[in-house]
Amino acid sequence: MVDQDALPIQDDLDSGEESPYLRRQKSLAVRRSRVSRRLRMALFIIGVLLPVGLAGYGLATFALTSPIFVLNSPDDIVVEGNHFVSREEVLGALGMPLTGDPKTGTNIFHMSLEARQRGVEALPWVRSASVTRILPHGLLVHITERTPVAYANVGGHVSMVDDEGMLLEKPDGGTFDFPVLYGLDTLANLDERRARLTLYSEFMRQLETEAPRAGWTISEVYLADAEDLRALLIHGQQTVEVHFGQKDFLDRFQNFLNLLPEIEKTDAQPASVDLRYRNQVVVDARTLAPSHEHDAPSNDDNGKE
Repeated sequence: MVDQDALPIQDDLDSGEESPYLRRQKSLAVRRSRVSRRLRMALFIIGVLLPVGLAGYGLATFALTSPIFVLNSPDDIVVEGNHFVSREEVLGALGMPLTGDPKTGTNIFHMSLEARQRGVEALPWVRSASVTRILPHGLLVHITERTPVAYANVGGHVSMVDDEGMLLEKPDGGTFDFPVLYGLDTLANLDERRARLTLYSEFMRQLETEAPRAGWTISEVYLADAEDLRALLIHGQQTVEVHFGQKDFLDRFQNFLNLLPEIEKTDAQPASVDLRYRNQVVVDARTLAPSHEHDAPSNDDNGKE
């Protein structure tokens, strides 16, 4: 007979230790949504996208058909940046009927801003332009005008010219003091004209301060020869044609000023001075300018002010 008191009692076992013979817990099943992805997408389209699209369509229809957005009066157009281009020229270049009648006006959302911009930029004095809408029924036209750099005698007609070679008619009320350029009409294309105008601009940049300080006025500039810029200089009653070449204009002008006292000692009146040679200066008391250049209008006749 077994003594029950001799059997070991499991009281010393750790009550917190899990028996390896316990049954595994059953995993919980995740409940899946009964609404499919396609159905959710359909609900999103119907509930969100469709109302937004209908609202956008309604706004677009309203903007394109409402008389609120019809431009029909010149007062609806604001022009900025113009000094020599008149407001009337800009309104004409926009090409829109501005009768004051909403039935004949132009909806600002129907018009092509690019086409209106090109029309304004076709004006000779306009270098660039921008056209923007002003709600509910207006336009803002901002203009950048061309900057003239000289007068130009082209085919016997004196116009103004900018640094890109664009010929411009002198505007009413404008006051300019520029030399007259000759020789631009002998150039084959616009690129050559721009290159000669770049040469002229550099010449004027170097002499614009020193020439007036010395009492000399640059009256005419001849650009027919790309390697020899010639200028007609005036000091009181004295007129001298000077060959400057194509570089070192300021240094050569200083040489010209240094040469004058020596010439005056001989009582000679130089008609032409060639400064293109490094170690010598060629002075000629005869008139070397071509006959057609002598027939050119004086500063009082060519519109110079």
